[in-house]
Amino acid sequence: MADPMIASLVREVLAEELARLRAERGGGAKPKAGVREEPVRIANDDDLKAFVRRLLMLVDDGESRRAIEQNRLIFRLQGGLAASGASQTNAASATAPTARQSPNAAMEVVENGFFSERQADRLPQGTRKLRIGKTVRMTPLALDRLRQRGISIERMK
Repeated sequence: MADPMIASLVREVLAEELARLRAERGGGAKPKAGVREEPVRIANDDDLKAFVRRLLMLVDDGESRRAIEQNRLIFRLQGGLAASGASQTNAASATAPTARQSPNAAMEVVENGFFSERQADRLPQGTRKLRIGKTVRMTPLALDRLRQRGISIERMK
């Protein structure tokens, strides 16, 4: 498993890059200079717990705490909230609406968007292959997690 501090830093860089890409595509307002946006997706209790742990870690760091208090680090909610009693399968589909299970239970399909470490962790046990669309972008941590789980990646044409 990756060092939590490294994973945190990678998530911060990804958040900045996603905000930049969104602004380039006109998908959202460009953040003010010196302001960092961090997307947050809360679809189930586990996501909420992960966000709270991340927030506690940020608050422990004095500089991050000041950034939050001074609105230089802001959180943007991505997607909708799922009912807290939702099953893992429903939570995974709410978190990644573009992902779907293929008729072959050992294979999952992601047609577009970004594929993150969290999505890799939510793939069902027994998944052996992940088919991804031409435009899907994968984070380095997602690639590492898929490799650790022995899941091969096949890009659709």
